[in-house]
Amino acid sequence: MSGKIQRFDFNGSSNIGAFCRVTDQWVLHAPSNEPTIQGISELFEATRISTTIGQSTLTGILTAGNQNGLIVPHIIVDEELETLQESLGVPVTSLNSKLTALGNLILTNDHAALVSTAFSKTEITAIRDALGVEVEAKTIAGSDLVGSYCVVTNQGLLAHTDVSEEELEWLASFFSVESDFGTINCGVPYISIGLLVTIKAAAAGFETTGPELMRITEVFF
Repeated sequence: MSGKIQRFDFNGSSNIGAFCRVTDQWVLHAPSNEPTIQGISELFEATRISTTIGQSTLTGILTAGNQNGLIVPHIIVDEELETLQESLGVPVTSLNSKLTALGNLILTNDHAALVSTAFSKTEITAIRDALGVEVEAKTIAGSDLVGSYCVVTNQGLLAHTDVSEEELEWLASFFSVESDFGTINCGVPYISIGLLVTIKAAAAGFETTGPELMRITEVFF
């Protein structure tokens, strides 16, 4: 299956994953007047929702979600929560946790979710219920930043270069996808900071090189 891939920046930053989150149905992004947002939403052919999270523009870092639901941190304000509930078309869960950088701590597709071991059992249960998938708490490459180290869709997974071969095999099996190692934005190993992917398309940070784009295409499409 072929997919479209383009490079973008967001308000001058190649770290587009910090400010945006995508699924096959929607593009969630921090407020911006730049044509980049129009370009990203057209690329993914998805509903576009503009919002801060807890009055922060780090919309991608502070959220996690799949086609079954979106999880937001407790710092979200009522107006933001109402916007999401009215616009997304899926349940929105405010997670009662001291942890707020949910995008860095939760890695999910529509089949499974890998979460940080820093979450309590109660929080893990809430995450499972919100996303409607099997959940496992585990470190990757010795880190709890599982959502930062990888990007996963229903078709593929791209992992941080510090992830071991054994861990990569486990990830591929757990998420039921093809997987490989890669980088983004000219050598950055924290994949999610610069990559947005759905079954249709991929948006990579503007500094992403040709070989990195090729790896993204091989893994996800």
